[in-house]
Amino acid sequence: MAFLWGVSSSLWPAIARGESPAVISVSEQTQIQTAEQFVDALFGNNFDLAWSYLHPQLQKEFPLKRLEKRKARFLKRVGAYKERLGSKSNGNIVSVKVAFAKVTDTLIVIMDSNGKITGVDFPATPDDLSAQPLPSPSRP
Repeated sequence: MAFLWGVSSSLWPAIARGESPAVISVSEQTQIQTAEQFVDALFGNNFDLAWSYLHPQLQKEFPLKRLEKRKARFLKRVGAYKERLGSKSNGNIVSVKVAFAKVTDTLIVIMDSNGKITGVDFPATPDDLSAQPLPSPSRP
């Protein structure tokens, strides 16, 4: 399920287009940190901060009010945000594992060579086979 998708193909990093990886001018750790800070800001309702991590073209396509509406619609599908569980980077794509009330899955954050976010995708819906249901609380 696309969360923030729709940026022109000229912004997509080479790796996302299936070409050789683009020269990335920020470290892997910086990319992970940016993706995590974006997720924390977005689901912590700090929309100004979350929006600041987006590429200028994505900012044009998702003004603050639209970003807020997209997040609210998204949470209706997956349930309330619980916590961020971990992250890893592969080129200019950062995978951020996140727990929501109805599902635990991975947000895919795509960045340009300067570390600005050019796309965010959440591949699963609560009834998707790739989503992991939350474990049932154990009873004593």
